[in-house]
Amino acid sequence: MRNSGKFVVFFVILIAFLPMTRDSFAQAKAQTAKTIFRDSDGNLVSNNEFVDIRMANYNYPDATIVKTLDDGTIEFLLQKIPQEGMAAPAFSVRTFDGNRVDLASLKGKVLVLNFWFIGCASCREHQPKLNVLKAKFAGRDDVVFLAITADPAGEVKKYLSKERFDYPQAADGDTVIKAFRVVVYPKNLVVGKDGEIVYWRSTVRAWDKFESVIDRELKR
Repeated sequence: MRNSGKFVVFFVILIAFLPMTRDSFAQAKAQTAKTIFRDSDGNLVSNNEFVDIRMANYNYPDATIVKTLDDGTIEFLLQKIPQEGMAAPAFSVRTFDGNRVDLASLKGKVLVLNFWFIGCASCREHQPKLNVLKAKFAGRDDVVFLAITADPAGEVKKYLSKERFDYPQAADGDTVIKAFRVVVYPKNLVVGKDGEIVYWRSTVRAWDKFESVIDRELKR
């Protein structure tokens, strides 16, 4: 028993110097390989933004291209989000505060849209962060935030009496939702000053990217 400690040390050293099989070497290399993510234009994006882009239309077949570069780096090249670059459909809604919001009157302004419904857990989870995002642009008249739901106005008002969601709200929005072809929720959009959709996401992890898109469009 006195020499048992020496035996354990010897056994550990022996294991460390055993030759690796080809498979085990490949697995070890894969675990230490650098991974990079690029959008459809070839720009480097963060892991969070990578997830957001892949989840933007998670009901679509995934067309991400994966390559292993000469230095062992694993590169993910993401597909283009088809809605980005398209003209936003014309719409007109009345919010709970009595204001009429229509796309034609928003020319020259940036529109930040959220589509949601009361029974959507992910939608509810996003709302506190959407409140924070909106607050960062408080006092500006060149950016408009708007939330649209197909839920009846009465149910939405009851929900909002208990849950805080700072976007101006429009209920009974089936027509607008169909015009934008929204089929999964939540959906977060940024429409540029020229009426073009420049940001289309479902769940959001890269909140810095979301904010930077709004900033970029405001500077145009």
